[in-house]
Amino acid sequence: MDNLKIFTNIAMERHTNFPDHPECPARLKVILDMIKSDFPNVPIEKSYPATDDNILLAHPQSHLDYIQECPAMIDGDTGMMGEEGSLTAAMLSAGTAVQAVRSVMDAETQTAFALCRPPGHHAEQKTAMGFCFFNNAFIAARTSGVKTLIIDFDVHHGNGTEDLVKRRVDNGDLDIAYASTHQGFGFWPNTGHEDNQNICNCPLQQGATSDEFRKVVLDRVIPFTVDFKPNLIIFSAGFDAHESDPLGGLHLVHDDFAWIVNQIKPLCPKIVSVLEGGYNIETLATSVKHHLKPLAKLL
Repeated sequence: MDNLKIFTNIAMERHTNFPDHPECPARLKVILDMIKSDFPNVPIEKSYPATDDNILLAHPQSHLDYIQECPAMIDGDTGMMGEEGSLTAAMLSAGTAVQAVRSVMDAETQTAFALCRPPGHHAEQKTAMGFCFFNNAFIAARTSGVKTLIIDFDVHHGNGTEDLVKRRVDNGDLDIAYASTHQGFGFWPNTGHEDNQNICNCPLQQGATSDEFRKVVLDRVIPFTVDFKPNLIIFSAGFDAHESDPLGGLHLVHDDFAWIVNQIKPLCPKIVSVLEGGYNIETLATSVKHHLKPLAKLL
């Protein structure tokens, strides 16, 4: 069994937004270049698109039909300028997360990283938004067949993941839970201020540092994880909480993205990390490198 596997597909670079959009193909390229250089012994596997049935684990047929029509712009910052390339990338992004989860559940590897774009945690059951078309992490959690906790450290709250988890709880299904650390208090998307069954929200003030981030993880996320007793952890891994990111206002440092893995891994060694945000091309790969190092070590 491998310690870590990477799943990706360069066809996801074919998805483009309008010029100078922060969610750009270079995000994938700089991370992949770093992995090849810094993790030469970690296997990289080509990923494949999600099936329609995979997408329907989170979204209704009407939503899938809408995205498959390739709307030019869904909202002011979410669009499919690459037309067919964008649709391919969106299906691949969800499929990459699914494939990563399957590899862990089939004991091919202890941990996996889904190097995918577009991101997914803002996609609600019936609404694409915030650069996101399908909710990759939630779809992957539904395919796992075990109790799964999604831990989201993106600077933006994963309103889509919360929406989907709440709907599942309302239907009496308690097999997926969600914990999020994020910039709150009026910061987009202005959600994630209240807890609910299977939901643990930890909003941080603008300018919050590593100390504040680590405190809410230790005080809130760790006890929530212990109580839920997951068989699988999925990180919604958003590196835009780093102090250099142009879209965020938190002051996390590279080592925070390793630290959270080291806190969670003893509680549940089966971990899949799914790329969400992170928009400073100069620093993104370094944040990911720190995150992957503890994932690449057997517990």
